[in-house]
Amino acid sequence: MHRVFWVAVLATCSAVAFQHAAHAHAIAGARVFPVTLTIDDPGVSDEASLPSFTATRQGASGSAGPGWEYDLGFEFDKTITKDFALGISDDYVIQALHGQKTQTGFLNINVSGKYQAWVNAEHETIVSLGVVREFGRTGTEHIGADQYGGTTPTGYFGKGMGDLPVPLLRPFAVTGEFAYTVADKKLKQIITPDTLATGIMEFNSGNENRWSGGLSLQYSLPYLRSQVKDYGLPEFVNRLVPLVELSWSSPASKPSALGTQVVFAPGAIYMADTYEVGLEALIPANRASGRNVGVAALFHVFFDDLFPTSLGKPLIND
Repeated sequence: MHRVFWVAVLATCSAVAFQHAAHAHAIAGARVFPVTLTIDDPGVSDEASLPSFTATRQGASGSAGPGWEYDLGFEFDKTITKDFALGISDDYVIQALHGQKTQTGFLNINVSGKYQAWVNAEHETIVSLGVVREFGRTGTEHIGADQYGGTTPTGYFGKGMGDLPVPLLRPFAVTGEFAYTVADKKLKQIITPDTLATGIMEFNSGNENRWSGGLSLQYSLPYLRSQVKDYGLPEFVNRLVPLVELSWSSPASKPSALGTQVVFAPGAIYMADTYEVGLEALIPANRASGRNVGVAALFHVFFDDLFPTSLGKPLIND
C-alpha cells in the first residue's frame, strides 16, 4: 500500500508454516500469497512492515551532484472484520547528494482501506477492492513530499496455478493491482517571461492524475513441497518464493511533470512462521524511471500469527 514507487519484498513459507498460515494472510485454498514490495498483496490481514528499505542512485542535475536516496517505509494494517482492513503508512527519506548537505524528512501520510470481496478456494483466487488516501502537507517539502495529496481507488487480485495439469507448474502464482489516482489540486503550467525565454516548463504545486499498477510472477517452493512433491531440498530453500515484479505509473491528465515509469524487480522471498524478510533488485525499464539499478528489502511481521487472540484478530468477529 505504499505510495513510493521504489518498493520491494520477500515472502515465503515452509510446509509447517504453510499449514500454520492457513488461518491468516492472503489465503485461497491451499495457496498462500506472500506480501510483495512493489505492489500490495491481494488479501487482508493484521501485519506491519518494520521497515521496508530502498536505496537508489540519483544522477547529477543542475547544481546537485550525483548521490543516493534511501527510503525507510513503515506500514501497519489492522483487520476490522475478517474481510476488511485499515492501514496507515509513511516513509522517511534520506537524500545524500555529492557536494550538498544531506536532506532528511518524511513523505506524506497514507491511510488505506481494503475489502476482500471474493475468494475461490478451488481455483486459488482472491479479488479485493480498496482505496488509498494521501494527505498533503503532512510530509517534509524539501525532500519531495507533495503539498497536495490525492485519492486512489485500487483493485487487487491473486491467482494460483494449482489447477494446472502439469504438477511442476502448479507452484506458480500471479498477483496484481490496478489503480487510478485523483489529485486534490490539478497540475497547471505557469507561463512567465522566463519560461518563454528559456523554454523550461514551470508548474504550480498541483499534481496530474495518474494510472498505476503492477504484476508479480511467483514460484512457491513451500507449495511445491506441501502440495506437489517433497524433493528433499534444504529447509532454507523450501521456505523461498522466487519472483519477479513489474510496476508502472503513467500520467492520466495533461499537463504532466512526470512521464511513464516502469520498473522490474526480480528477487526472492523468505518467510518464517511469524515474519518475512525479502530482497529485490530495482531495474529501471526506461529513462523516466532512472538510469541506475536500486535495491529494496523488507522486514514484515504477521500479528495474526504472533498474537492470534489479541492484536492479530479482527476487531469485529462475524
